[in-house]
Amino acid sequence: MCFRTRLIGGIGLAVVVGISVGGCASPRQTNSLETISTTISTPTTTDPATNGYAEVGPGPYRVLASLQAVPDPQTVAIDSGVRRAYVLSNDDESLYVIDTDTRMISDTIPVGVKSPGYQSMAIDPWTHLIYLASPRKLSVIDPTTRSVRDKIEAGGDHFAVTIDPERHVVYVANHYHRTVTAIDTGTSALVATIPVGDNPLALAVDPNTHHLWVVNGNDVTVVDTGTYTVTDTITVTDDPQGIAIVPGTRTAYVTDLAAHSVTLIDTEKRSLSGTVSLGRDVSAAIAVDPAEHTVYVTNMTDSVTMIDTESRQVTASRRVRRSGSSSMGGIAVDPTTHHVYIPFAEPGPTIEVFAPE
Repeated sequence: MCFRTRLIGGIGLAVVVGISVGGCASPRQTNSLETISTTISTPTTTDPATNGYAEVGPGPYRVLASLQAVPDPQTVAIDSGVRRAYVLSNDDESLYVIDTDTRMISDTIPVGVKSPGYQSMAIDPWTHLIYLASPRKLSVIDPTTRSVRDKIEAGGDHFAVTIDPERHVVYVANHYHRTVTAIDTGTSALVATIPVGDNPLALAVDPNTHHLWVVNGNDVTVVDTGTYTVTDTITVTDDPQGIAIVPGTRTAYVTDLAAHSVTLIDTEKRSLSGTVSLGRDVSAAIAVDPAEHTVYVTNMTDSVTMIDTESRQVTASRRVRRSGSSSMGGIAVDPTTHHVYIPFAEPGPTIEVFAPE
């Protein structure tokens, strides 16, 4: 199963609107690989702290809470500044607000849209506005007034969104149009429309350089956001799905659905620097906790895998629900508590709050 097949039907196709700044430079193809293959080498354990669902690796990882009041949860984002997590329900098209201190649902915000993919929500940490990509428009949600402040035409068939709060720009991946749209968060004006590769479905901003990294087709495209032009195209393995950048190690982690692995990319050299095998697990969504030197990868069944960003090795893998669970809608890490939020759409929708402690 592949996340790119989870598009909502009836996507309205729109003419791409935007200003292409400086044209599009010819991308450099980079596909050399110095493989550093790492596998799970720790023995199978039975860890009581994980409610008996332990797979491999040491450590008291455990599920802190299972929130069952969100119907069909799809995507999750965390605003640590106000101690809130937001989960979009595709069932009633509302945002469910979770107090990250009490780990309880505190409010709901009607938004009237569905999520097209697991990375369809981003939060501005300064204004606390929520940017939610739907198939037709980008909704700007004010959690203070519990209302949709604006709806922006951002190129159509929006699939993923990310934000660079320092540059005051939000980026939206337009899946079928093969573009990424840049939008000024202060004015809601379109700044540029950037041609990328086939079916862009995941985005990440490098906090060191502010360059935009785009997962599309079997490639990762790097965009210079000073000129809004593609500078590099890095070929990865079959069916990449998600991306996270670890600024301290200058490494991008890309999940490879078909290869059951994570590909590592040197963000300075723009070349492949290794792979991390996940064994039988099939990787999907990804998030990073830089302070804990940990990358979290959701698997297409019922588990989450932890990768140490210093050793580049799997340290543990845990089931966070009983066997048979599926349809993970994403993952988010609270940088304050270091708790991990994972939505499960079925069977029996829940939000699992997972703790590496």
